[in-house]
Amino acid sequence: MKKVLYGSTALLAAGMFTAAAEAATPLKLTVGGYLNAFMGYTNLSEKDLDGDKVNKFALGTDGEIAFTAETKLDNGIKVGAVAEIVVGSFAKRQGWLDDVYAYAESKYGKVELGATDNAAKKLHNGAPEVGPLDNDKIVSWLGLAGSGYFGGVAIALGSTTIDLDGNARKISYFSPKFYGFQVGASYIPGTRIVRAFDASRNGALTPSTVLRDDADFTNAYVVSADYEGKLGGVTAGADVAYGNFKPAGHAKSAEQYSFGADVAFSGFTIGAGYTFFDENRHGVKNTKAFEFGAAYENGPYAVSANYFLSKNGKEDGEKGGKLQKYEVSGKYKLGAGVDAFATFAYLDLNKEARPEDTNVDKVWTVITGLALNF
Repeated sequence: MKKVLYGSTALLAAGMFTAAAEAATPLKLTVGGYLNAFMGYTNLSEKDLDGDKVNKFALGTDGEIAFTAETKLDNGIKVGAVAEIVVGSFAKRQGWLDDVYAYAESKYGKVELGATDNAAKKLHNGAPEVGPLDNDKIVSWLGLAGSGYFGGVAIALGSTTIDLDGNARKISYFSPKFYGFQVGASYIPGTRIVRAFDASRNGALTPSTVLRDDADFTNAYVVSADYEGKLGGVTAGADVAYGNFKPAGHAKSAEQYSFGADVAFSGFTIGAGYTFFDENRHGVKNTKAFEFGAAYENGPYAVSANYFLSKNGKEDGEKGGKLQKYEVSGKYKLGAGVDAFATFAYLDLNKEARPEDTNVDKVWTVITGLALNF
């Protein structure tokens, strides 16, 4: 895998130096990002949270400021850098960095180097969702804190894509599109390289989390193949991906497979995703996640409905955690970059999935606010 990525990188580098590599203009800096400001109500009670007092009404923010610098060399190569600062209620601390990476793109493809999502996650298709809050943020919003694996809930997978490496530093290659087909690959050095580790799921200066009970790994790689095409008024996309993670202390590598597809026509979009994670340990069954959803957009209006399931495999015969989420969202475009939105989400957890010291099994929330993109 490393040889493939190194070869691809060398090919791109060769293209860069076959002609003058001087930039025609200095790098141009642009600033963008988003901010979601919202309020909501949940049915959680003191009884659910083992006697802790709960304010059922709350306010929240979720945002990111992105700095992008890019230039085009005289030989046609695009070179740039991205740095994202996370702000809002879901930040571990205000001002911590999310993606920080450089990239180079030519007719031979694109190479990314730094802290960002892997190729499989960036090429993944799945259930459409018009609400701005993903599964992880919904769980965090509900206050299901604890020592669980997914936002406090004892579920190993919070999505149907391969993202167990989070934003760990990596090198990724994306091929040019050929008749709608594209491949991507990422290599992630292990967190045991001194001072070479980066953010895990979201934060900074912590090791990458690969397995739910193992905070470091020696190396990992991810490969993905994606298709996007249009026939008449129908647009379709599909992807398949494979991830191989070598956890420290395990004899075998853990493996993850993911699949995704969506189709869009006449304002409708229907999509689904599926993944399973095999730890390759005796007595441990596969962990799985599945999602299905549909969305409709007409002018300034958009609505969506989704179902998400994540289920841990049995371990030594003991039942694993199971989470089901039902969600309906809608939004209305008030102006350029300004949307009003509302989301209703209902979560159903079995006792193995509940956060420690809580009795939460069924919980729902209603959220509404503004989504600003700039």
